[in-house]
Amino acid sequence: PSGYTSASTWKMDGTYAEDRQNMSGHILPALTVHFCNYCGQQGNFRCRRCKKTSYCSVVCQAEDWNAHRHVCKSVEVEPHGDAFGTQRIYFKDLHMAKVIQGTEIQATVLEFYSPSRFFILAQSSELLGALQNIITELQKIYSCPSTTAYVPCVDEVCAVQYSTDLKWYRGLVKTLTADQKMAKILYIDYGNEEDVPVERIRPLANTLKPFSPCAMECCIVGVVPAATTWSSECCIAIRQLLAGKMVTVIPVETVGNSHVHAVDILLSMGKNLSVFLLEHGYGAKETVNTTPTEQDISAMVCASLDNFKRLSDGKDDNTWAQTPESMTQAVGDSFSVVVTHFQSPDKFVVQKVENAGVIQELQLKLREHCSQFPVSSNFRPAPGTVCCAQFSEDKQWYRAKVLAYSSDKHVCVGYLDFGNCEEVDLSQLQPISPSLLALPIQAVTCSLAGVQHVGEGWSEDCLLTLQRRVSNRILRIKIQGAHEGKALVTMFDEASDPQANVAELLLSAGYAAPAPVNTSNDQQAEKTTPSSAQDTQALEPLKWSWAELPCEGQTVALLASVVLSPGKFYCHINNPTDCQQLMELRSELKLHCEAATTPFEAKVGEPCCATYHTGDGAWYRAMVKELYEDGVLVKFVDHGFSMKVAKNHLRSITAKLLTLPFQAIRCWLTGVEPLGSEWSSEALLWFQTQVNGKLYARVLSVTEKGYGLELESRGQNVAAALLSQQLAKIPGEITKDMQAAVGSVDILQKNTKENEHRQMENKAPRETATQSFPVDWKTMTLPINETFKPYIAAAVSPSLFYVLSPVQVDEKKLQEVMLEVAAYCKSSEPSLSSAAVVNKPVPGAACCAKFSGDNNWYRAVVLDVCENELKVIYADYGNSEKVSLSHILPIPTRLLQLPFQIIRCTLAGKEHFPSEWSEEAQQMFKSLLPNGVLATVQSFDGSDNVLSLSLPTENASGHVTAMILDKVQAQAKNSCPTPNLKADSTTAPTDTKAALDPPKSKLVPEDKTTSGCTKTTEPTPQSPEQLQVQNKNTCAQSVKEKMEDLSTLAL
Repeated sequence: PSGYTSASTWKMDGTYAEDRQNMSGHILPALTVHFCNYCGQQGNFRCRRCKKTSYCSVVCQAEDWNAHRHVCKSVEVEPHGDAFGTQRIYFKDLHMAKVIQGTEIQATVLEFYSPSRFFILAQSSELLGALQNIITELQKIYSCPSTTAYVPCVDEVCAVQYSTDLKWYRGLVKTLTADQKMAKILYIDYGNEEDVPVERIRPLANTLKPFSPCAMECCIVGVVPAATTWSSECCIAIRQLLAGKMVTVIPVETVGNSHVHAVDILLSMGKNLSVFLLEHGYGAKETVNTTPTEQDISAMVCASLDNFKRLSDGKDDNTWAQTPESMTQAVGDSFSVVVTHFQSPDKFVVQKVENAGVIQELQLKLREHCSQFPVSSNFRPAPGTVCCAQFSEDKQWYRAKVLAYSSDKHVCVGYLDFGNCEEVDLSQLQPISPSLLALPIQAVTCSLAGVQHVGEGWSEDCLLTLQRRVSNRILRIKIQGAHEGKALVTMFDEASDPQANVAELLLSAGYAAPAPVNTSNDQQAEKTTPSSAQDTQALEPLKWSWAELPCEGQTVALLASVVLSPGKFYCHINNPTDCQQLMELRSELKLHCEAATTPFEAKVGEPCCATYHTGDGAWYRAMVKELYEDGVLVKFVDHGFSMKVAKNHLRSITAKLLTLPFQAIRCWLTGVEPLGSEWSSEALLWFQTQVNGKLYARVLSVTEKGYGLELESRGQNVAAALLSQQLAKIPGEITKDMQAAVGSVDILQKNTKENEHRQMENKAPRETATQSFPVDWKTMTLPINETFKPYIAAAVSPSLFYVLSPVQVDEKKLQEVMLEVAAYCKSSEPSLSSAAVVNKPVPGAACCAKFSGDNNWYRAVVLDVCENELKVIYADYGNSEKVSLSHILPIPTRLLQLPFQIIRCTLAGKEHFPSEWSEEAQQMFKSLLPNGVLATVQSFDGSDNVLSLSLPTENASGHVTAMILDKVQAQAKNSCPTPNLKADSTTAPTDTKAALDPPKSKLVPEDKTTSGCTKTTEPTPQSPEQLQVQNKNTCAQSVKEKMEDLSTLAL
């Protein structure tokens, strides 16, 4: 029994990691565990007739038949001659998407019935792309009329012809009239309903993938109608606030049958919709189901003894039946549980999932035992004894302890194996047998470690939110100790993605404050003095070291980990022993960080543990470099790259974890320097290709920049090869370009003075023309080993392409940046537009661009440079167009702080790539991208995310890298070797097939049709404010421009 849910309807959610799907906060459906409709225990069998109701055995099914036969309806498929096959598709067969709780989702409200029922459409490019594919396929499949009559079933998903436009959509059959001529249909991808004659209903083709409903059914969390139902005034007011608008939706929990999501909506006025409903009197707060508290029980104790003794003479007082022993747990034990009773973070009760079979067997024995004896008026168990009690919700028998007598005939009992209690009539108690007391108590009473309430007690919002978070889920707990008779535990929700620590969720939401982990009352006295080894160790300063290279002229084997330029890269010593120790260290880091619950205070210059993606659970050693309000900049010392991470992604580190020296060694290549002030894109690409593999190095110098190395790769000296390729010069050498530049010094000085004079004349303060077009902008780093379906925003070649970020954009921060961009460009346009004409940005450079659709300025990245115009991709929206040079402005560094929504990527296997891509290879690469490729993140090379792309099995089996290299090798056999790329080589841009645009808000730039590019519109549901043509242009880029796009990651 449970204090808040019936055992007969209880379900558990879980998720397999391999089933995750990156879709704007969506993941694939959770695992559902069914329970017996009669006894409430786990049921692995279903009724053969209706295929819906679960049972644990034939005995329970027979006992339940008298009640079940009234609702049991056959769902056997009737044979019919339709060409679509005989297999019906039911709503439960669809791959239901599960929303990640707490993640903000940008969505439009499709249909609003009331605050308790409305439908939204998440503005995800993948979701809308899937919706378009479904609609397109439906029109193709059902274009021909059917000659076979079809009668659908309730809960079946069919193809339905909508009455307004007579197009085919997926519809759920809600009800069917008695004469089977009309059906009430819910269009699951749009949320609207209508009555449809069966002549316009067809079985859903088996060739269609069972994609989840695109329209999410939602209700407002924590609010119920102020009256019995929502008033029409309320529904009209809310409909005006939401209809046809883009809103921010915050999922809180999944309720009911797991198809309805309890959410809150952030209104444009800055309030949540739940608060709006309460303030205007439309709704009332949802109350939490309560059970008798300890105070209630204590108050009844005094009176209960009198109530018990008053009529106990000559009765069976059951004094022999004492409480069974509890299960023994050890510190460090970790196991999966379900929460059977929740009171607060300080007290909740769980059962082990592994003991479900034992509990089921116990329930069967209890039912059999109690059915053999009639209710006896002579049975009056004394307080503190154990008996059988009939739970009021499901009328099943459970082991219970008599707590108190509230009256002569009413008893308060606590259910031993579930933790909840209730008041029952004396007639609902029966004696128990000794054999039923042999099993230890299956309920484990717990308290959440590392948190304490804020203020005098736990708030009502905290209790309500946490109860929803832990109810009906399989969770994992780890025992940290014992405190006041309860197991002190950390709790993890493994079904969520990323995996959630419940204590951290309470802390981040402000519902709780950090608290030290107290293991028992007996240990509190010992904590006053730091006598333990752990306390002594905590007082000692941490010590660490870095791996070193031999400086006596020996040659050592290295592996490059992060390559920025010949002047700065990081290597590992290629030593199997060190590699094995590093792998073992990662396992120790994971165990240490998962057990750590106390907050970590970061200090600059001190080591710690850090993770940059919680989904994979991997932790790494790091060094704190800088502190910010919204995060911490750390350097991952075993790899060499730096990254800004959230504060809750840091943990303290122990001296044991610092025993192995930091493995990333900073190096630079001796004997060369760049031709200009910086390394060219060609040199960077060539060098990154050469050092990707096993290297042999000899230390020639040690400076503050690290180890100066003489490198050998694939049998050739890397420095000598750079010089021979004319990509570097000998240190101190004056090149022809430098000599020619000396002659223009006077002109440069003259122009500088004129610019200074013009700037002095400007009355309004403006940013000067020293702003540049940076190519070293930082791109987002994708989580390593994560597999997802990418949305390719622009593809230049296998070495360079851009994907849209799968992470939902923070609309508030983006809006702030857009306002800054607009203000900057408005004040700078008169003075800087001419600078863009004189100093053209190179491909890959960041800039500000004026979108032709609304004449507003946006952040952009240059894709291609022509004589009088540029091809740009709008960095926060993914669409592209050609713009005039006068519509380009330099971008200041401050406007690059928020990462772009496009992510710079390169295809894995670049060590085998040619120095110059042929037009055929580029075309082949671009032609493979629309085929639904899957991407797996291999690494981050300091500049780009290295992705492995593979084709789905239904299209073609194989990896894109292998297919591209096969193409290159086939071309090499039929042609001469490709000459080395020179600085002045150019190729003509090549057109590609345009991809579908993601949905955009009102302020999002949209494409303008340009020559050489096709335009495709996407018929997605939109509000009147969003009825704009949406299209995307992607154009090819020359090899030289592609290489200039690659730049270093500033650490």
